[in-house]
Amino acid sequence: MPLSDNKYTVSILGCGTMGTAVLNSILSNEDTSIIPTKIITLTKSARSKEALKEKFGNKIHTDIDTKEAILQSEVVVLGLKPFLCESVLETLKDEIKGKLIISLAAGWTIEQLSSYSSKVARVMTNTPAKFGYGMAAIAVSDEVSANQHNELDTVNKLIGNVGKSIVIPESKMDSATSLIGSGPAFVLLMIESMIDSGIKMGFSYEESRKSVLQVIEGTCKMTEATGLHPAVLKTQVCTPGGTTINGLAKMEEKGVRSGIVQGIEEAKNVAASLGKKK
Repeated sequence: MPLSDNKYTVSILGCGTMGTAVLNSILSNEDTSIIPTKIITLTKSARSKEALKEKFGNKIHTDIDTKEAILQSEVVVLGLKPFLCESVLETLKDEIKGKLIISLAAGWTIEQLSSYSSKVARVMTNTPAKFGYGMAAIAVSDEVSANQHNELDTVNKLIGNVGKSIVIPESKMDSATSLIGSGPAFVLLMIESMIDSGIKMGFSYEESRKSVLQVIEGTCKMTEATGLHPAVLKTQVCTPGGTTINGLAKMEEKGVRSGIVQGIEEAKNVAASLGKKK
């Protein structure tokens, strides 16, 4: 039966932080017609299983044997940590063959995953996806790309509600892991630092937190609404000899810009090593 009919089963193999984010994305979609007929969550932890049952109730199935769940499924969302993927997939290689694998595992390539199924989509998303404010990058195998009105359409429907998404060549996926997947942590470091500076200058924590979050949100919305390069908008805030240009000069002196760039590049380098077999 074509996946586009939405009468299919999805198993989420490893329903941790990112697996749950995708689950939230699927179930929170306003268009209920795209929600799969059956969703199975597979997690090793009894505590995680109970938490999922408490949060999602009868919208999911949590007590099905792993091999049986994969056999029942047309789509498998791979939410395992990268170092666990090989050992788990090897035990399921007969059951998972021919299934559409949507992999959230950083560093695991389409070529590696294709040894288990020719239908593969690599997806990198992030923790804001749990609240519908995430970003996702998608790269697919040739077989999925060739079936744009079936497998690729299914991937877009299941992932699209995380927030926003882009389809990219797989060669950019390690960069997406760093920029998108790790990105929230980098932004949160900036938010934390700005809140601390407010407190240092005499703001209460709540005053500083509220101010910083609105500055960040407002600046993001302004950048998106205008379409202007950030450097142009930054210049508009600066006046000759003023507070902003002097603050920026001090940040440049301390290497803030280069530190951010190098940190993101380092995360990419680590991402590239995660899928390599030991």
